[in-house]
Amino acid sequence: MPATAPTHARPRGAARRDALLDAVLRVVAEVGVDAVTHRRVAEEAGLPLASTTYWFESKEHLLTAALERAAERDIERLRAFLSEVRDNTADPLATVVRAILGPTEASAQSCRAWLLATYALMLEAARRPALREVTTRWTDAYLEALAPLMAAAGSTQPRSDAELLLAATDGLLIEQLASDDATDLAPRLWRLADALVKP
Repeated sequence: MPATAPTHARPRGAARRDALLDAVLRVVAEVGVDAVTHRRVAEEAGLPLASTTYWFESKEHLLTAALERAAERDIERLRAFLSEVRDNTADPLATVVRAILGPTEASAQSCRAWLLATYALMLEAARRPALREVTTRWTDAYLEALAPLMAAAGSTQPRSDAELLLAATDGLLIEQLASDDATDLAPRLWRLADALVKP
C-alpha cells in the first residue's frame, strides 16, 4: 500500500469502496488517526465526498473497515505464502520467520506506511471495541497458521510460542518505526524462535 499522492481515477462500486479504505490507511500513516474525516479521505482518494458518506456512516466505520481490509489482505498473503511452501517445509522455523516478516519485505516506503497505519489502528483498538475485534481475528489467523509449524519444529507449546514470536515482532517493528531504524529483524527472530523450541 504505497504512500503516494491521491489518484484521480474514478473506480466504480466495490473498487471505489476499496479506494476509500486505502485512502484511510494513507491518511493514518501520514498524519494519524485523528486526522481521518470523510472529507479528508475523499480528497485523498480523489473521489467525491458523497462516496464516503454512501459507504461509511461514521468515522468509526471508516477506521474499522480500513483495518479489516489491511487484515484481510495480510491474511491472504500469509495463506498464499504457506500454501506455496507447504511441500517444502524442511525447516519450519525458517518458514515461520519468513511468514511473520512477509509484510515488511515490500519497498521501504510502502512497508513503513503500511506498518504506521496498521499499528496506529491497533493502538486505537484500546478505545474502540470494533477495532479490537479485528485485531483479535487477525492475530488468531496468524496463530492458527503458525502453531503447526512451531509444533513441527519441536515446540511443546506451539500456540503460545507463536504468540511470543508475534509479540516480539510487533515490539521490534514499533521500535524500528519510532527510531527510523532499518535493521533486518530476521536474525533476532531466528534466535528467539530457536530458543523457544530447544529442549
